[in-house]
Amino acid sequence: MKKATTAKEAAARATKPAAKAPARAPKAPAKTSAKTSAATPVKRANGATRKKAVPADKALTRERIVAVAIEQIDQNGLTAFSLREVARQLDVYPTAVYWHVPNRDALLAAVVEATMAGVTPEIGELSWQDWFRELFRRYRKSVQRHPNVAQLVGAQLVSNASLSPLLIDRILTVLLQAGCDESRLVDMYNVVVASMVGFATLEFAPLPTDDLAIWTNQLQEKVHDIRALEYPTLARHLPTLANRAFIVRWQSGSEVPLDSSFDTFVEVTIAGIERMLAK
Repeated sequence: MKKATTAKEAAARATKPAAKAPARAPKAPAKTSAKTSAATPVKRANGATRKKAVPADKALTRERIVAVAIEQIDQNGLTAFSLREVARQLDVYPTAVYWHVPNRDALLAAVVEATMAGVTPEIGELSWQDWFRELFRRYRKSVQRHPNVAQLVGAQLVSNASLSPLLIDRILTVLLQAGCDESRLVDMYNVVVASMVGFATLEFAPLPTDDLAIWTNQLQEKVHDIRALEYPTLARHLPTLANRAFIVRWQSGSEVPLDSSFDTFVEVTIAGIERMLAK
């Protein structure tokens, strides 16, 4: 029979120091790479993670966002353009982009503003005719550098958010200097803007993105199969028109520029403005 423990023995046991646990070997430090990515997660005290600060030379700015957006539009066109893809190219979350541009439309407006910078000629050095010639040519050159922007400016009202007071003010000033009266100012202003934008929008229209080779071959066959008995005038001039005239072409102005047609268009527009102002 087990002997009962006395109160004295129980007190002695309670005050006896416990045996020490064997000391553990110190944990080896984790190996670190010689190069640390700027996006390496860093653990906070509360257990959450954040990305390390981006170096100053790669800090996210509105200018960088717009530049990447232009690259995306140049490469993939407007249809495939997305703010999420811009963020991916910048290696940031989309929410970081929203700190600088509120939405996709605002970013597209900023793209128009950036690509059209420098389009407006100075006033005072040119006659009004030469000023408009220079305006039309500068605009076309800007579109030649970024062909996919032509549709954004010419076919989507979102571009109006990139309103250029300087451009509008100078067009109005030149029209008034040319003798345009107030009653026709709006109509003549619209003619100038439509002329500036319209030709380039057609010339640099985007090609189909799906099965381009098949589409090109089919269009060429359709053009060359035009029957002379039904369309004698078109058939007679088709060798001259094919791929060098609107509607009957299968390459854009980026590949086959319509330089002589553009020069003719500008002169016809100037002559038309002169005639209207002379009335």
